[in-house]
Amino acid sequence: MSLDPKALIYATQKLELPAAKVMATATLLYTEQCTVPFIARYRKEVTGNLDEVQIRGVQEFYEEYIEIEKRRVFILDAITKMEAMTPALEKQIKLASTLNQLEDLYAPYKSKKKTKAMIAKELGLEPVAELIMKGKGNLESHTKALEEIVAKSAGKLKDINEALAGASDIIIETISHDLELKEKLRHEFWKAGLVKTIKRKDADTIEEAQKFRDFFEFSEPLSKIKEPKASHRYLALRRGMMLKVLKVDVEIEPMLAYGMIEEQFFPQKNSLGCYEHLKKCAQKAYDQVMQPSLDLEIKNDLKKIADTAAINIFGVNLKDLLLQPYLGSKAVLGIDPGVRTGCKVVVIDATGKFIGDHVIYPFAPKNDVKGSATIITKMIDAFSIEYICVGSGTYGRETLEFLEENVPQVKDGKTKATLISESGASIYSASDIAREEFPDKDVTVRGAISIARRFQDPLAELVKIDAKSIGVGQYQHDVNQVQLKNSLEGVVESCVNYVGVDLNTASAPLLSFVSGIGPTVAKNIVKFRQEKGAFSSRDELLKVPRFSQKVFEQCAGFLRLYNSSNPLDATFIHPERYPLLENWAKKKNKKIEDLVADKELQNALEKDPELKKEMGEMTLTDIVKSLRAPTQDPRTAFKSVEFAKGIKDLKDLKEGDWHQGVVTNITMFGAFVDIGIKENGLLHISQISDTFVENATDKLKVGQELKVKVIGIDHDRKRVSLSCKADSKSSDAPVSTSQPMNRNQKMPAQPAFKNNAFAGLSGLKVK
Repeated sequence: MSLDPKALIYATQKLELPAAKVMATATLLYTEQCTVPFIARYRKEVTGNLDEVQIRGVQEFYEEYIEIEKRRVFILDAITKMEAMTPALEKQIKLASTLNQLEDLYAPYKSKKKTKAMIAKELGLEPVAELIMKGKGNLESHTKALEEIVAKSAGKLKDINEALAGASDIIIETISHDLELKEKLRHEFWKAGLVKTIKRKDADTIEEAQKFRDFFEFSEPLSKIKEPKASHRYLALRRGMMLKVLKVDVEIEPMLAYGMIEEQFFPQKNSLGCYEHLKKCAQKAYDQVMQPSLDLEIKNDLKKIADTAAINIFGVNLKDLLLQPYLGSKAVLGIDPGVRTGCKVVVIDATGKFIGDHVIYPFAPKNDVKGSATIITKMIDAFSIEYICVGSGTYGRETLEFLEENVPQVKDGKTKATLISESGASIYSASDIAREEFPDKDVTVRGAISIARRFQDPLAELVKIDAKSIGVGQYQHDVNQVQLKNSLEGVVESCVNYVGVDLNTASAPLLSFVSGIGPTVAKNIVKFRQEKGAFSSRDELLKVPRFSQKVFEQCAGFLRLYNSSNPLDATFIHPERYPLLENWAKKKNKKIEDLVADKELQNALEKDPELKKEMGEMTLTDIVKSLRAPTQDPRTAFKSVEFAKGIKDLKDLKEGDWHQGVVTNITMFGAFVDIGIKENGLLHISQISDTFVENATDKLKVGQELKVKVIGIDHDRKRVSLSCKADSKSSDAPVSTSQPMNRNQKMPAQPAFKNNAFAGLSGLKVK
């Protein structure tokens, strides 16, 4: 694919990057068909070390220019077919630099119906309209010309008043389609415009109306609401508008607009005989055409700005959620809480394989506390369970309390029990992926499996769920759904490739996000693994159906094998570098195994000038970093949060008390924090720090543990207000929960389950 030079220039200007870097990146993207993760990690020398954000920026602006050009070609072709193209118009269209400018040029030709001005021109009223606009004489002086036109109209014009109205229509259209004036007004709107809302007359008949009561009479400068940090307000206004609760208008002071029109078209107004008439035409042009047009355009632009801001913060939250600390290779007992139908209990082994499920009934109507505790106790012993995770939905807190008070291993701390978010688990349980994985299991059992697996490895499990349903972000159903989908898929792809994937345990959904693979090849990998057994080397991937050399190039470095004969297969080092490293080790009378284990040899490798020249300094640095890393997995180990004891409900909270909390979601206006009760508290952006915070994501991230103080409790609306601001009683410094975890080892053996593992568990259904 040949690159468009103008698109490259456009991307270069937008990103303010060196042209050579943009050119090299675009070549990798479009000519060599490389993925963003591959370019970011393995082609640093080529791009000049651009990161993923910059690479995606090149992609975005290059394609944005292509879309603008497609629209330009369409408009040129459409107007030419109308036989309305002039050399001046063609030049203007070719010089237009934005879609708004192109649409302004195309606007007069869009309508399939004839406008009033078009009809007036056909009737011969254009010369009179031009004379009036030039200020020639007064209206009476044009009476004779208007009478002649009426006489020639064959009854299409009744009288001179109707003829004058036709001439006025031409004047109004001329003013409203003036590009220079439209651009000036557009600039003025963004500079001095207001967004105003009022309650619609019939709003009280709408059930959700009271949610928008703060906006029943609201006004905010356009310059303020367009800021990303305030964009959530516009999404709220727009939702109210779509529900027909609010009337939303964007406007400037009308007299300011009228004055701009007069200055543009008749600056010598005092000497014009037709000034009063022209003034009325100018006002009509603005009120009936220009203001409604700019109102719609700016609301669309505000929507795009707000969408981008909301999607960006959604992406940040999703990234933090996917990369949160993980438990790793340990057997887990997962519980999906329930009351009447019981709590679904599942066991997964250290590799995430489903072992079996059971149902317990610790709550009404059965209240089988003792029997339920016995079952859990036996399951813990049978499967060497160190961790129990409980879904945080209905009866989640009560289930955790049941475990803490009745299960001996949990009471003495040998087995940790914790709540985790179950957002999206129900979506997964009813999905095609879940049905394919567990065709004979009930949706509640599938949900419990998802809860257990996401606790063991959040990234590996959450990729199976539509990112929109995971429970982070704001206004996800109001933003552009295509943009949201593409953005979130990019975040998931970035996270999966940042962490890397175990080739012999990864599911098809997880593999599908690995650079260059996709859903079809991912399924082929899993099928090959099931039929032929575990992969023994990265090269063996080339035996998988539809696994081309290009796919291998793009994905191999992100797929890890802990049991390969080549230790480099367990690292991020790309196979294309193996020959160089093997030759280098051979010259030193060493083996590749020595290179992985010997720190002095790694130091020598890092300092070798010839190798640095051949590979590139950045590539060599990454290789040495991979060799030295105690773990190839950049995530940290899971540590359970210790919520305050005795705090189970809103009524147990007291203003002024400090609590340990975990950030569950971040929005433009603050963060939501779990402090151990059903309701998440709101940590408003003004309460995050003693210093000014512009963006909550600069200070906090999803999954972060921190201390918060209760500063307000609304029992009626079940809301809690929190603060991190320091006082004499406590510090607001977040608590670190991160400990490095060694994953640069062979996959640990599964726990040796005890003999008679299922004794006394007659209800346990084993896969």
